[in-house]
Parts: sequence; structure tokens; C-alpha cells
Amino acid sequence: MKSTGKLAVVAAFALTLVAIAVPAIADSNEGAVPAKPTFTKDILPILQKSCQECHRAGTMAPMSLLTYEDARPWARSIKEKVVTRYMPPWHIDRTVGEYDPDPSLSDAQIATIARWVDSGAPKGDPKDAPPPRVFPAANSWVFGEEPDLVVTSTGFNVPGVAADQYPKVDVPTGLTEDRYIKWIQVIPEDPKVLHHVLIYALQSEPATGVVLGEVRRSPGTGGRPNNSSLLTEYARGNDGDIFTNGTAKMLKAGGKLRFSFHYHPNGEKAVNEHCKIGFKFFPKGYTPKYLISTKGISSPSTLAIPPGEANARSDAYFRLEEPARLVSFQPHMHYRGKRMTLEAILPTGEVELLTDVAHFVWTWQITYPYKNPPTLPKGTVLHMTAYHDNSAGNKENPDPTAFIGWGDRTVDEMNIGWLDFYYITDREYADLQKRKSGPPKETPSGGNAQ
Repeated sequence: MKSTGKLAVVAAFALTLVAIAVPAIADSNEGAVPAKPTFTKDILPILQKSCQECHRAGTMAPMSLLTYEDARPWARSIKEKVVTRYMPPWHIDRTVGEYDPDPSLSDAQIATIARWVDSGAPKGDPKDAPPPRVFPAANSWVFGEEPDLVVTSTGFNVPGVAADQYPKVDVPTGLTEDRYIKWIQVIPEDPKVLHHVLIYALQSEPATGVVLGEVRRSPGTGGRPNNSSLLTEYARGNDGDIFTNGTAKMLKAGGKLRFSFHYHPNGEKAVNEHCKIGFKFFPKGYTPKYLISTKGISSPSTLAIPPGEANARSDAYFRLEEPARLVSFQPHMHYRGKRMTLEAILPTGEVELLTDVAHFVWTWQITYPYKNPPTLPKGTVLHMTAYHDNSAGNKENPDPTAFIGWGDRTVDEMNIGWLDFYYITDREYADLQKRKSGPPKETPSGGNAQ
């Protein structure tokens, strides 16, 4: 399954001292709001779950939130950011789909933080505090074990002030035999200047889908030759993938890795930046039940955003050649990205909304892993819809007078919906549908309902 790695909870906290309306608690199951919340008993557990992954020393966050002394000076800003749902960064419509992990805050948690701040942000009894979280060291392997293979890119000089840079570097893996990947993690030398990097496997033949011992053609290629496949993307909000439940990706012998970088100079000193990618393999002799494929659903040739347009729409489609299960969805756009949705158009004509990234923020390229992977029949068309805001009302927009099309530069645009999925057999699909619908209902006479 896709993991969000150090899926974070941080951007710069601008101190805002205005009164903000706290959203009403819509779901009674989310828990009651304490009458007199304290940091040690009520606030610290929330910060541990959804904030401290990034808000600690040695990370990109502007401040630590590990202790009361760390958090107290930022109390009003914390309230402002969580009440507006700017933090933690989780940009989806929370009424559509379920995800795991999900660091977003419930309405009750937000109301608890707001009440704590409004009541003077009391510390409380230290005995009420949960044990502190233990984190891996900065720039270490986060999945609890050392990788079997580490591949490091050559260095690239990123000026302190310059236009964005887009170098590509190919590095041999040195593998002498095919191996199935258990987890992947990318560690940049300087995450401040690396906007994202795509890691491709350049291989003599594609890694084909594995389903119950049957070898099937590569998903999405229509059986055509394909010697390049996306392994992972590093970006703020996603630095590692771990595969479970019989799934894996493959790294074939004799291949190379292509590091496709996007560097964004940060206005400071020049940096000689390179990054490394670590692979942990399943034991030799292990064969996964499913081989995960990554598909970018996009429409480069039709992406056209007029000057001043606040809601420019573009669409792209991908048809499933076999029954499939979806693992995760990750939207990718630039400055003008506003919203992206993924829906399934079933062979029956029914349409199911799977994910709605309703408040896209370009500085976060978050992967949303499905808690219960959607199961879709053969012939389903996955429909990605992207919305861009090229108006002056978009504070991130560098030039609302420009006509914008597809391009690598951040001032250009993209509309990629990255999808991780795997194919299953017709029999598996039928069995999963039976489990979904549950056992047949009984009639009063004891027979099966028709």
C-alpha cells in the first residue's frame, strides 16, 4: 500500500490575532470537547498524532511542537491554522472516501484546541501527558530497518537565486537479479531546494502485472513495449512507499534509475544537491500476489488556461483493462492548481466520486492512500478532472495576464492524477462483491429473498 511517509503538518505559521469562528461539531462520534482542556491531557495527544512528525528539530517546520514550552508561544497561531483547516495539510473533502493514514483533525479536536487557546492555554498536570513519541533521526530510514540497496544521484549545483532547474540523471542499480520491492524511500540532501523528484526504472522489459501466478500484460500500455516505469515520487507530503497485503513493485536486473528533478532555488546560498533512494526487498524466492502499477492520468495536449480564468477545467481518462483495486491517489499541479477530483465511470453508466482534493495547495504534493481500496470492474473508466485558478484572486498566481499551458516550470501548469493500482482476476472481483454485499437476507419463511 502507498504510505505518505513523513506526511506532514507544517507550513509557515503566520501569526494572526483575529477572532475566528470555530466550526460546529457535526459528528457526535468524534468525541466531546473538554470543558477545561489542558495541554498535557488534551492537546499533546493531538499534536503527537497530527503535527509532531514535522514540527520537531531537524525538520522543515518553522518551530517545534514537542513540549508545552515549544507550543505555548504559538497558541493563537495554532488555533488560527487548525480552525481554517490550513493545518494539518490534508486538502480533501473529508466527506468523500476514507484514508489511512489520515492526519486530519476532527471537528471536536479543532474545537478542543480553540477552547484551550481561548481559556489561556493552560499547561495542566505533567502526569496527564502521554509518553513522548520516538522519531527516527533526521535523514534516516523511517520504516524501521536498513535498506538492501541504496542508489545515490550525482550532485547538481542549485544557485541561490535562479530560475527553476529540471536536470535528469541516470544511475545504474547494479542489480544482477530481479527483486520485489517491500519499501522505497527517498532522502534529499537539501529538501529546501528540491520541489520534487520522480524516480523511474529504466529496464530492458516492463515489470508485468502478477495476479494469482498468472503473468499479464503491463497495465496501461495495451501490451505495447514499455521500458520505463515510475517507482516513486518524492515531494513535500510524500517521501516513502511501503507495500503490504501481498503487493509489491519490481526492480529488474541490469537496469538504471532515472532521477527526474525539479529544483526550486530558495533565495539563499547555492547548494550542491543530490539525493539517495533506498530499497528494501522481499526475501529471495518470495513472489507477491499483486504487482502495483503507477499511472499518471493527465491531458498535456488539451491543458489550456486563459488569462484571468478562475475556474479553468481540464479532463483526462484511463480505462481499466481488467478488474482492479485502487491503492492511492496523488494530485500534481503547480501555482494555479485549485482542485482535482477522481471518479469512476462504471460499465453500467453509474458514476462514483472516489476522491475530491477540494483545496489543493501546490507546496504539498500529498498522496491519499485508500483505507478500503476501491474495487472496480473491467471496463471502468477513471475520470480525472482538474481545476486551475489563473485569476488575480489567486495569491499564488505569478501572472494572471498570461495564457498558461503544459510545462515543467512551476510558472507553467500540469494536471496529473497519479494513481497506484493493481489488477485482480474476475473470480476475485466476484468474491469481493459478494463480501461487500454481505450474506443474502432471509424471508420470514426462512427462504432466500429474491
